[in-house]
Amino acid sequence: MRTSQFYALLTVLAMASVTTLRADEVLFKSGDRLTGTVKSVEGGKMTFESKVAGTLTLKMDDIKTFSTEKPIDIVLKSGDETAKITAAQSKDGQIVNASNDKDAIALDQIAKVNPPPVKWTGAVNAGATIIRGNTHSETATLGFNAARRSDIDRISAEGAYLFARQRDTKAHVNDTTADNLYVKGQYDFFVSKKGYLYGNLKFEKDRIADLERRFTPGLGYGYQWIESADINFKTEAGVSWIYEKYTDPEEVRTYLAGRLAYGFDWMITDDVKLYHNLEYIPSFERADTCLVNTDLGLQVALTSRLALDLKAQLLYNSQPAPGIDKLDTRYITALSWKF
Repeated sequence: MRTSQFYALLTVLAMASVTTLRADEVLFKSGDRLTGTVKSVEGGKMTFESKVAGTLTLKMDDIKTFSTEKPIDIVLKSGDETAKITAAQSKDGQIVNASNDKDAIALDQIAKVNPPPVKWTGAVNAGATIIRGNTHSETATLGFNAARRSDIDRISAEGAYLFARQRDTKAHVNDTTADNLYVKGQYDFFVSKKGYLYGNLKFEKDRIADLERRFTPGLGYGYQWIESADINFKTEAGVSWIYEKYTDPEEVRTYLAGRLAYGFDWMITDDVKLYHNLEYIPSFERADTCLVNTDLGLQVALTSRLALDLKAQLLYNSQPAPGIDKLDTRYITALSWKF
């Protein structure tokens, strides 16, 4: 073997050795070992990327200890986040900080490793219907929803605008049949894993119902019974203050009310989601006064970003303006762009 070939072989072996040494390693209670990269830990499971087997999901209960070549972020079940550390193998059920062989961390106390950054998610939706001929009408709807969830709090916002107009082709007069808007925001602070305190504010306007504006700020307590990628269910109870101004006749109403609400959504399949929300706001001052807002919808994914929304809304006001119906029912079809 030539000298140049000999040195080339040594170089290849050295590089392979370094590559092996630099890999993360998981040691199982069974005595088996796995090398690759620790990507994350959440829900008692580790996502591990192996060059041989690809991406694997490992149960933390099966792991004796593990080590990492690069620093990782660790969040404990107590809620305290450690500084970035490079993990080194230790005795059964523990890892230590590789920089000092101390700061032992029990595996059963790890809630998350390398948690994803907190970010906003949501959708913008729009729909329109235009009819020409014997019937001359236009309908348009525009809406949005957004949420930001961290380990300790949640911010959510939503809103929608609906406009509809129909033309009397004989009298050549346009008649507006829908012109309403609402915007709502809520902040949830989790005082326990499932329980949270909330504060919210809602603004509504409905020209056809002679409602110039309605403000509904509120405070209360909520409980997140289920929170997962497939199913979410929460209930809320609190108090709200109602300010309403009507235009015909001009009138201002204010009163203190209770609030009961729930929200539910279910991913029936990977592409179909069912959701239902209900909000009941009864006045503390008058037994015959209450507001009810509810919806039932189906969202069907068309692509990874685009979805079709089919939704029915029911809005009930037991004390509307004179001459206005108590109940409004709306059926909305729209396209949603998710972010």
